[in-house]
Amino acid sequence: MALYLVSYDINEKNKDEYEGLWAELKSLGATKVLYSEYLVVRPVGESEKLYDSLTYEIKTNDRLLVQEVLADAHWDKLLISDDEMRNLLKSARR
Repeated sequence: MALYLVSYDINEKNKDEYEGLWAELKSLGATKVLYSEYLVVRPVGESEKLYDSLTYEIKTNDRLLVQEVLADAHWDKLLISDDEMRNLLKSARR
C-alpha cells in the first residue's frame, strides 16, 4: 500500500459548493490532517487514479495536488493525533 497526500486550494466564496469533494474524500477513507490536506491509503501507483476521482469535484480555477508521502515524514500540530499519524505512516513506503 501507499500513503497519498491530497491538497487543494478552493475559492473561498464557493466553499459551499464542495460537498461532493468532501464526500468523495470520505468515501475513499481519507483523513483530514490540515484544513486543505487529507491523507489517504491506496495501492502503490494510484496517484493518477486518485487524482481523476477528485478532479471532477473541483472548479476550473481551483488547484489540486495528489502526491505519495514516504515514511520519512515530520509534522507538527495536525488535526489528528501523533498516534493517528504514525498509524497512517505504516502504509507509507520507505
